[in-house]
Amino acid sequence: MEGVLLNALGEQAPNRLSPARRRLPCSLQAIDQRISFLQAHSIENSTRKGYRTGAKDYIKFCTQHSIPLDPTPQTLARYIAYTSQFIASAPKYLTGARHFLTDIYPNFDDNRKSAFVRTTIRGSIKVRGDPIHRKLSLRLSHLLTFHSIALHSSATYDDLLLSTILTVAFFACHRIGELVIPNDRSLFDWKKIIKRSSLNFLLKRASYILPYHKGDPLYHGTLIMHMDHDAINPVLLLYTYVHQRDLRHGARPALFIKEDGSLPTRSWFEQKFFSVLPRCDYGGHSARAGGATYYANLGLSEDVIQAIGRWSSISWKSYIRDNPTIRAELQLAALRRP
Repeated sequence: MEGVLLNALGEQAPNRLSPARRRLPCSLQAIDQRISFLQAHSIENSTRKGYRTGAKDYIKFCTQHSIPLDPTPQTLARYIAYTSQFIASAPKYLTGARHFLTDIYPNFDDNRKSAFVRTTIRGSIKVRGDPIHRKLSLRLSHLLTFHSIALHSSATYDDLLLSTILTVAFFACHRIGELVIPNDRSLFDWKKIIKRSSLNFLLKRASYILPYHKGDPLYHGTLIMHMDHDAINPVLLLYTYVHQRDLRHGARPALFIKEDGSLPTRSWFEQKFFSVLPRCDYGGHSARAGGATYYANLGLSEDVIQAIGRWSSISWKSYIRDNPTIRAELQLAALRRP
């Protein structure tokens, strides 16, 4: 039957194909193992690590309290009531439990959406009432401070590297995690590293390929373009950095490399960053927020800033809500227009 259908579709039967075009069959067990492998790689390692933490916490709770794992509304509500006494992330932990248990308990989603569970979650959040302390946005004056440190006679190559990372993070609204690697080596992914070969200088502009970001989970790659700005020139800074980088590291593939040849980690970034700015007020995300605020102050429209920062429409609305300073800058820029 299969041969008849293939002939009708204008295709030769598999056993008549040349060896070069023939696909050898696999055992169904091998194919099923391949399915498991692909499903395991459908989410990022960092996400999987967080899910695993949530799932383990839920299982430990059930074990300690002699409760079946079956996520009934009462069990989920009990888990929230108990865990929320100690941490604020109990509702997020349920997402991890759901990821690993939904195949065993397909009613997990329906039970979590029940009014009994939702009101328990809402109550736990209101009772804790943890205040949100948002970090301040970087300003151009901060970039100039790091820039002056990098150009000082006593500056090191790593000072120049930090200034370059902060500057491109600011003007391209990068997440710092796109420019440095995680401290946890198990989360390192070479496919996410910006390559030196992708950097180009043309017509007073600099560009490189960002291989991955949260809005591009399938690694299509995004072209990041830098141009001159009045206060500071990221193109010239990139050119200066790359000249020093190439003298030391030559054809090494990564764009951002430390003096000792290793890739900059988040802990390295924080150690140098917080030696200049207070940890209580600023963070790695300050550069991204600062860039968005800078562009809003210039009068760029929301959709342009959203595109520069590679925010999805939903995440952009959430970002604007959580960072009212950017919204204020947008409104002020609109009022200044003739």
